[in-house]
Amino acid sequence: MMEFMKKSIALFLVGASASGVASNLRAQDGGDVLTRQLWDMSLRQRRPQKTRKPPLPVPSGTVDDAYVGVTLWRFRPSKAEDSPSVRMLVHEPETGKDGDWTPERCEAKTPLHAGQKVRISIETARPGYLYVVDREQYSDGSFGDAELIFPTRLTRLGNNKVGAGQVVDIPGTGEGILRVQLNRPDQIGEELTILVSPAPIDGLSIGRKPLPIAKEKLAEWKKNWGAPIKQLEEPGQAGKAYTPTEKGATESGAALTDADPLPQTLFQVKSGPGNPLLVIVPLRIENP
Repeated sequence: MMEFMKKSIALFLVGASASGVASNLRAQDGGDVLTRQLWDMSLRQRRPQKTRKPPLPVPSGTVDDAYVGVTLWRFRPSKAEDSPSVRMLVHEPETGKDGDWTPERCEAKTPLHAGQKVRISIETARPGYLYVVDREQYSDGSFGDAELIFPTRLTRLGNNKVGAGQVVDIPGTGEGILRVQLNRPDQIGEELTILVSPAPIDGLSIGRKPLPIAKEKLAEWKKNWGAPIKQLEEPGQAGKAYTPTEKGATESGAALTDADPLPQTLFQVKSGPGNPLLVIVPLRIENP
């Protein structure tokens, strides 16, 4: 289970529902790059406007605001050209020394390795209430116990209301970073279930620690709110460092604008207006 600077973190790819997306979700002649550009346009339009340009019409064939963006940040030793404002001072328990680390983007399918330091950012184009459930996955296809890792009282004081441009970092500001660690020899990753609900979900007691979620409850959410999904990466952005704008938005709670960087991985959910958005994001863990 995910635990700050202690336990593993990983996800897979998009779950089995990703294969059933209707063909009209793709641009007729442009392939994935053009399709991603259309999705980007739809997401940008819903962020606060900074460019002062008239908003472009939403292209036909898109599903308006049915997008969830995820950026997986992998930490590397800071370089001279990295902005000092985005570097993080991390204590290394193995060596007893502190070091400067900078987060850089990587694709959701990028394998993670034991010892790597990571962070996850989530943004949704559809306003609602964000929930994130984490569970380990093993090589035989089974899963560990599920926990609601967001919201908690430690991140945004438990406020999980979100909208376009409002990015949630896991772990949140001041909570450190995550370190990948295998908890069982047969563990191959962790599955995150990201849910954006139009209203708060009843019966969840949010506290300072992750909340256990019964496997039957998680299965019920997936059954009731699951829909076909398609996933695309932002071309040419993997490997780029965290920006001061992105860091400032997560620390202050201010929304990113249409001129700011977009999520690295964008998921389109074939879900009608006003319905919940449910995305399964599995990251893999591999031995070095």
